[in-house]
Amino acid sequence: METAEVGSATTGSANGAGGGPGLVPQFLGFPGGFPRGPQTPGEAAQGGRAAAAAPGLPRQRQPRLRRLPGLGQPAGPLLLALLRSLCPGRARGRRGRRRLRLRHRGRAHLAAARRGRDRDQDRLRVAAGCVVGVAGGATRAALAVHQARRDNVADVAAKDSSQETLVNGAGLLLSLLLLPLLDGRPCLTWATLVLLLIGHLTFNLAAIGSLTLTSLNRPRLRLAIGWALRGGGAAGERGVACAGVGGARLEVPRPEQVNPREPLLPGFGSRLRLHLGAPLELLVSSEAELRKALECGSPDYIIVIRPSQSWVGVGLRRGAPPEAAVLGCAQALILEQLLGAPMEPGTPLGRSLEPLQRKIRKCPPGAVPWGVLAETSRLFRDLGPALLRGLEAAGWDVRRPLLAVDEWRLEWAEPRPGHAP
Repeated sequence: METAEVGSATTGSANGAGGGPGLVPQFLGFPGGFPRGPQTPGEAAQGGRAAAAAPGLPRQRQPRLRRLPGLGQPAGPLLLALLRSLCPGRARGRRGRRRLRLRHRGRAHLAAARRGRDRDQDRLRVAAGCVVGVAGGATRAALAVHQARRDNVADVAAKDSSQETLVNGAGLLLSLLLLPLLDGRPCLTWATLVLLLIGHLTFNLAAIGSLTLTSLNRPRLRLAIGWALRGGGAAGERGVACAGVGGARLEVPRPEQVNPREPLLPGFGSRLRLHLGAPLELLVSSEAELRKALECGSPDYIIVIRPSQSWVGVGLRRGAPPEAAVLGCAQALILEQLLGAPMEPGTPLGRSLEPLQRKIRKCPPGAVPWGVLAETSRLFRDLGPALLRGLEAAGWDVRRPLLAVDEWRLEWAEPRPGHAP
């Protein structure tokens, strides 16, 4: 048959004595075979005669698989598919290689974008977990100190840990019951998640609102100072009255009246940045300012306010009693009230503080109102002890305040008689 003759001619040229180019059989799909390097003139002539002896075969050249003629043997398509899988670039040509490179590049970009998105989500998850952990730990410690009425913080912490273990076990059992019901139901799953989240936040807010903390922090002391300056609550509530300045009666609210009004997030309601326990370099910038601060201060602390910068600093003296931090913070909060709404002349302290409010509002930018500081310090020599007595009578703990006092302490010598400080 004709196919057998062509196959025999091709095989004979491959195994000839002339040392031909080593052509592979036709059933492999390569009529001319792969070149093995430079050829001698004799080998080229032998290859030409072999090609002439087999009509229909092309001249010897680099084969391209996509232009091969049909195969005559049953095993040809299988071997051709194998060679194409081993040599995808040769089988597909330039366009195929370009499409393959673009496809791989696109997949690489998608994988990189996916990895970046997952990395950002992991960072956000870790940051949120850190914030929740720090806030939860601080809240738990504050509540443990508040509930330890007999200084038994360890007992309160142990009970809290056992209750948390019980709640975690109940949550695990509830999750085991809900998982079979929520499997394959994304809408029901999201609805359950939203309901549980709303319930969690609602119960936590209700638990925090039910507490009545007797310790003084900055928001609670600010509310107490505003109550005392107004002479009562906004809704006509009455607190504990005590002797004030010049025979006037000073009214101080109770802890159960202040706690519901305390803001949930810190920083709301403040007009000045208060630095309690500030270093000397932030309070004054020269010796003359230090002399004025000592003249306008009290024996246990000095206070400096810069209205244009919305900043007030209190420098505490080394060895001062714990009440000094409360008095210094209270005087700073009174200065903050002077920058707020106008004082009512009918209130117990309105007549005394209204002229100071006009002066502090006329202070030029960058200057310190030393006259206002001197007047408030003189007024606070009588108002401060009366305020402390009223806070203690109302049920506040002034011995252990939580005013976030910085660690800086100042030392100065008392002025000798007849000499400037």
